[in-house]
Amino acid sequence: MADAVKHSAEAVKNKVTEVTSGASYDANLAAAQNSNLPVGDRLTHGVNAVTNKVEEKKAELSKESNKNSAETEAKSLVETVKEKAAEAYNYVAGGVSSVAGGVSSVGGEGDKSLVETVKEKAAEAYNYVAEKVSEATHAVTGDANKEVAKDSSQPIGTRASAAVDAVADKVNEKASAASAEASKQNL
Repeated sequence: MADAVKHSAEAVKNKVTEVTSGASYDANLAAAQNSNLPVGDRLTHGVNAVTNKVEEKKAELSKESNKNSAETEAKSLVETVKEKAAEAYNYVAGGVSSVAGGVSSVGGEGDKSLVETVKEKAAEAYNYVAEKVSEATHAVTGDANKEVAKDSSQPIGTRASAAVDAVADKVNEKASAASAEASKQNL
């Protein structure tokens, strides 16, 4: 998870660089096209505009790379937890099946409902774990987005986007918490 947070932070830094370079590009391009400035100044602004555009594109590519890495890391963590929960479910279900074999040979068909109940409880436990992992993931990304939204050194567009993402993360966190609670109630 630490790598996901690190990549997310790098993506935010890259976005700041991208936006800053884009604004500087626009200013230098306008100055390069200003016929009231001396030719030397216009050339300097033209060169600076090209440099700014290169920095902007480089930051944009780095941002996308870091963003993809963060998403991959977070998804990998969620998948690992889901796999472990599925393994636990399969272990319980396997044990229940072998117990069911023994119970059905002793007690008859009525005891199979016990096996089905245990299987259902194991499935609910799996769902509960999966929803709690989703809730935690949204909480972490929501906190990171809130920090970006509060950072006055960030451009207003970046802050606004982070604020929207933070709200979406909070909604998803609450939805996952409600789903987890529903699964827990069935346990």
